[in-house]
Amino acid sequence: MRKYSKYNCSQQWIIYIYNINIFSFLIQSFTGYSGYHLDIDKELFLWSVITGKREFNLLFWSRGKNKVCAALIAALVYRKRARKDHDSRYHQTADEFENLAVQILDRFYQINSRACIKAVIRQIPSYGNVTWLELAIKAEAKQFIAQRAVQDVLNNIWYGYIDQKETERKIIFSTIMLWYSGFLRYHDELVKTSDPTRFIDELLSKANLRQQSQTIKSLHSMDKPTDDIQMRLMHGVASVDNTPVDFIAVGFCEKANNQISQYFKNILKFLRAPYVKYLYNLYFHVIFLSLFSYMILSDFFPLYEFQSDVCGPNSPPERQEDGSNNSSLIKDNEINTNITVPYGFQKHDRPSTSEYILFIWVTTLLCEEIRQFFSLEAKSIRNAVVAYFEVFWNKLDVLAIILFYVGFILRFLPYTECFCAARIVFSVDITIWFIRSLDLFAAIKRLGPKLVMIGEMMHDLKFYMIMLVVFIMGFGVSSYSLIYGAKAFTWHLPREIINLAYWQIFGELNALDSFEHNYRPNGYAVFILLVIYMAIVNILLVNLLIAMFSNTFDRLQTDTDRIWKFQRYSLICEYLSRPSIPPPFILFSHLWRFALYTLTSCSKSSWLRETYIQHTSRNKYEIMLDEKSACNIEIAEDALGDEIYYNYIKIGRKLAEEQDLDEERIHSPQETTLSKMRLIENRVQIIRNQQAHVLDYLDCLMDGLKTLGGERIRVPDRRRYDPDESFDETITPTDQPRQDIRRESLMEAIHRTSITPEYAHSSMTNLFESRKNE
Repeated sequence: MRKYSKYNCSQQWIIYIYNINIFSFLIQSFTGYSGYHLDIDKELFLWSVITGKREFNLLFWSRGKNKVCAALIAALVYRKRARKDHDSRYHQTADEFENLAVQILDRFYQINSRACIKAVIRQIPSYGNVTWLELAIKAEAKQFIAQRAVQDVLNNIWYGYIDQKETERKIIFSTIMLWYSGFLRYHDELVKTSDPTRFIDELLSKANLRQQSQTIKSLHSMDKPTDDIQMRLMHGVASVDNTPVDFIAVGFCEKANNQISQYFKNILKFLRAPYVKYLYNLYFHVIFLSLFSYMILSDFFPLYEFQSDVCGPNSPPERQEDGSNNSSLIKDNEINTNITVPYGFQKHDRPSTSEYILFIWVTTLLCEEIRQFFSLEAKSIRNAVVAYFEVFWNKLDVLAIILFYVGFILRFLPYTECFCAARIVFSVDITIWFIRSLDLFAAIKRLGPKLVMIGEMMHDLKFYMIMLVVFIMGFGVSSYSLIYGAKAFTWHLPREIINLAYWQIFGELNALDSFEHNYRPNGYAVFILLVIYMAIVNILLVNLLIAMFSNTFDRLQTDTDRIWKFQRYSLICEYLSRPSIPPPFILFSHLWRFALYTLTSCSKSSWLRETYIQHTSRNKYEIMLDEKSACNIEIAEDALGDEIYYNYIKIGRKLAEEQDLDEERIHSPQETTLSKMRLIENRVQIIRNQQAHVLDYLDCLMDGLKTLGGERIRVPDRRRYDPDESFDETITPTDQPRQDIRRESLMEAIHRTSITPEYAHSSMTNLFESRKNE
């Protein structure tokens, strides 16, 4: 069955190659384009991955080009199939391909870091202009993302055009004093990939060091005049070179204009850096939370009069009629309020200014969420919605925005319960906004991995709370019925039951006061239930939760940094695509973008179209290399891939041999003896079969000799021996000489079976001629 499956698989492979050749021939025939090239190795690799032919994957992968891209595609396909089929073997295969891509990337970075960074963000035309970084994110290749080469790329994108040699203090100071940002150091590329050395010379011509050094010197000599000219234009410094050079004299005004224009360009580069956008969003988010807290605590008043005991504070109103409240009433003569009404329930004619500011602020956040939704690359609206709500923070954003609008609408309705509901909704909403601020901590290296642990521990807490609710309700219902007896049903009864049982876990033993001196049967029953409940919940379940958290912490401790680096990519991409202006001033950026889009759609002006394209694509970090540079990277990638593949196959063979040796060592002495006895029995059986075959051959020879020699040839009687009978018992003393002769003849016959038939025939002919001569 196994042989048939291999034959069938190879037959399908041959048919597939045949169909590909026919398909390429038809394309060339019908299109008339003879330069069409179809990469057979790539197509065969993709076919083996999609169809699950794992025995061909490494073979076709080693033969093709763009090995890192192909390995990441295989990891992507196998991880999706593992989730669908719940098969761990697909996960193992995906990890193997990811490991191959990681090894190539690591070796590439060791040889030439700049060329490796360029290769990470290089668009690959043969795979639809996709980059290694995009494929790694889609394949969830956390190990690949955690490599130093990819992290260098992410750091370059995170800091934008700002030179990473600038300290954090200078950048933070520049966000406060924006004028200082024009004096920082910048570079001309979003991802710095420039390198004075030639990569292909370094990789392929290591032996010719003299020629390489001359090439580097020539490159430096070519770059030196350009650097001097740039220094003269930027800083007004004369060239150090004393050779006569023809140049155009630059006036003082023109130099000043160049310096001023470069200064403002540096400020724009500073504002467009994702790290600077993050800092400004952090500042304004703190201001937003402070303003929201002030509004809900001190600046939220009803627009109508109502009784304060509906949703008022627990304390009597007389305590809140102090001098602070009276002074506020004296200052505002336009507000007609009653002196007995608490401060928070005094009637106002319109909402406060802070509420209007918050309304505009949340509206700008809603516009930003809409922009993020439509910027998603999805085939349909449904897929975009699913992709948007897969992110946990997007769910919180939508919930917080909806709750704010609900609370803002409820506060205008002329009902007492609506104002109370608005206060409750705003209180819940500000809690969500505070939780939302945790996402801002993800950019900090010390706090980001801790957020990953908190997220994983929340899954443990969910299942723990299910078990805890069972014990809480079991103890609460029984003990409440024994202490207070039967009562009229109200919706406040579940709260009283939970209040009785839940706080016992944290040491609030208020239930003891109600039956401490109750020595009746119901008192003893409650006492026994409380002892059992505290033993199970406070000792068993709490320690179980601690053990679950410890297990999760130990499991994620070694992998937390890798997970955080993987999640950091989404944070960088979010702030890379965001406008430079933070909320609430982000509204102006949205209006400018909408105006550009409208004018570009209505007008056919090339200037407007170029402006809109530059505005939308200014944050693109992918690069398209020329043919020579791309060929150099592919050559290096193929060479490193072949080396990694050879080492992988070599290590695999060693592991297989070691596994076989381990299996042999595992066998006990009895099993080893039995296996040797079986081997000896098989060999004895083979010898017996060979002996029977030799005897049959001798019988044929003797029959031929009888035919030729007649009665003069005497043939002894043939006797078959029983294997169980002793060989010495079958030999009589008179038969001993005959037996010796028979053994010698048998040995000669056996020796003749090892020679060629032609030699045996010639020897027989010589024997017959000698007999005739006698």
